[in-house]
Amino acid sequence: MNYSIKIFDVPDSGPLRDKYRAAHLAYLKKFDAQTIFAGPFLTQDRTTELGSHRLIEFPDRAAAEQHVEKEPYLLGGAQKGATVYRWAPDTPYSYRDCPRSKDHVQFMLEAMFARQRDIEPKKLAEENSRYLARYHDFLITRGRLMSDDEKTLGILMIIDVPDIAAADAMWSDDPFNRRNLFETTEFYGWRFGRVFDRFIQHA
Repeated sequence: MNYSIKIFDVPDSGPLRDKYRAAHLAYLKKFDAQTIFAGPFLTQDRTTELGSHRLIEFPDRAAAEQHVEKEPYLLGGAQKGATVYRWAPDTPYSYRDCPRSKDHVQFMLEAMFARQRDIEPKKLAEENSRYLARYHDFLITRGRLMSDDEKTLGILMIIDVPDIAAADAMWSDDPFNRRNLFETTEFYGWRFGRVFDRFIQHA
């Protein structure tokens, strides 16, 4: 099973992050084989890290939550609190092979559906397919956030674009967004974690 895990930084925890960064990176390295994507999420201007995010495979929720509990940043007091959702991707990529350009920046959108919204499944599926094809070169990943009983709660998307204006334009074209199906939307900067950035030459 795939999971979306978001762990939040404690405000002004920069010194603690510096202290535990090596342990954090070593911890993530242990999960390389099962990691789909991982990296920090940031303010939209990309100047301040807000926490850690990863899309990762585990056998069940208990294993995913245990993974969170053993995160060195959390144990060291640099982070506190997490959200854990099942994850069902609409795209086939991982950090190893996703579309990406060296001069681009990344953003993450997490949007939760409003309840009791009417959706025309067939028409929306067709619109979604056209949307995914149109933004193929920018789309790192996109998929559904789900409960443990596989009810769809929202979507999560990570994109690789020239700038925030391109991110805004891409989001405005999203079929779900155009139909005003979301109750809440969180729009972050994002970047690849150091362990999982193929543009960095690792020793």
